[in-house]
Amino acid sequence: MTERAHPAVASLPLTALAVRSLRRRLVLLGGLGALFLVAALTARAVAGHGEHIEPDALFQLGGYPLVSGLLLLGWSIGRFPIVAVLVLAAGLFSADVASGQARLFATRSGSIRWIYALRLTAACAIAFGVSAVLLPAFDLILLGQWAGPATFVLILSYVIAYGGLVAFLSVWTRADAWLAFGLAILSILWATLRRAGRHDAAPGVVRDVITFVLPPQDAFFALENAFAGVQPVPWDALAFAVGYGVVFLGLAVAFLGWREI
Repeated sequence: MTERAHPAVASLPLTALAVRSLRRRLVLLGGLGALFLVAALTARAVAGHGEHIEPDALFQLGGYPLVSGLLLLGWSIGRFPIVAVLVLAAGLFSADVASGQARLFATRSGSIRWIYALRLTAACAIAFGVSAVLLPAFDLILLGQWAGPATFVLILSYVIAYGGLVAFLSVWTRADAWLAFGLAILSILWATLRRAGRHDAAPGVVRDVITFVLPPQDAFFALENAFAGVQPVPWDALAFAVGYGVVFLGLAVAFLGWREI
């Protein structure tokens, strides 16, 4: 009597096909990453001083706009993992619902949850890998050094938090990645209001619900500061960010069986 394969093993061929379907998105991500590296190499070529960039040389070339542009570039590269995971995980479940494939997967003997769990794992792993190459390379070109393990910790926190969020949103809407991106912006604005004490007018319960639903920007701030300042990793912040993603991933798994497909 032949033993039935574990649902995870049985779902591996579908995962491989899903990864192959991400090739176009990977090309776009690679192009975006290449633009960052080209910009860093250009700045190094025109304002390089030893192993790093000299801000005064940039100021002489383009004044405040050029220096501000470089600072914005550095800020943006730190958020590349968010873009990567949203691009690769977009439509994780909702696209198959729209095309009818989810209904076919539901008729298989294996669990549909395993199919999408493996897809999400593959998308997050690729997003982590691409970011783990790009961020250190960018820092080495501009600064002559990189932030060490704190770089990977920051990438991991972004990938897990936003991977879980987009998985949950994908259960309900085709605009999962766009909504996650909008929540990312709102989380920055909300964290700014909280730090300025301008959110006190809202009832305490409302403040707590908003803080819970939005991505954990306070934890990201702590991890980003450690990354930028080459400081010890705030493990409590990492645990909070990972916990946020795990909670929404758990909700996605729970509601996946209830979703009409």
